[in-house]
Amino acid sequence: MATELTIIEPIQPPDVRRPAKLSTLPRWVQARCDSLKKESQPDKDGIHREVPVLPSNLILSQRQKQHIEQHVGRINEMLAMTPDEDTSHGELTLSTVTKMTLVLPSRESGDLGGEAKGEAYMAALEDVPSWAVQEAMRRWHRAEYGTKHDYRWQPAPATLREIAMIEVYRVMAIRRQLNDLLLAEPELVFTPKEQAKMIERTAEHLQMRRA
Repeated sequence: MATELTIIEPIQPPDVRRPAKLSTLPRWVQARCDSLKKESQPDKDGIHREVPVLPSNLILSQRQKQHIEQHVGRINEMLAMTPDEDTSHGELTLSTVTKMTLVLPSRESGDLGGEAKGEAYMAALEDVPSWAVQEAMRRWHRAEYGTKHDYRWQPAPATLREIAMIEVYRVMAIRRQLNDLLLAEPELVFTPKEQAKMIERTAEHLQMRRA
């Protein structure tokens, strides 16, 4: 009978309208993310290096790897939705900025003209995904970026870039974790006898170095 973790539920495609939902992963993926860690383990030549590891019973099957690789590919496409990459995303970013300037007053007394202000924002956001700018403004209106900001005013171009990149980094963190799952090796587990032998060999090695 298939266990709970061997049932491969599909990974839902990223929804740019709800980027915060990206962290909602199927149980078989989340269970592995929860168990994933970094350890120093020897490679086939006996050289130790730090690698992502999982308990051997949680190592991904080929089919599971394919599901995760496809999802990582979709995330990469999502991260490329920038004005630099496609004019349609530039239009979405400009629309978000325009709506923001109509809703919130500018804090600067010497306010720039509409065209110059738009250029300043687009220069700050040209390499930022349009969905991240939209999510940043949604959360700005909800005052969710801490007490250092005054949400009664428009965020300056640099500030809007800063908070939009917070949303980008959230997604990149998920991608990094999924990539680590793809690279994960079985965690080496030693018996008490093996551990004692390794401690003994280490002690002998240290004594030889002191001699």
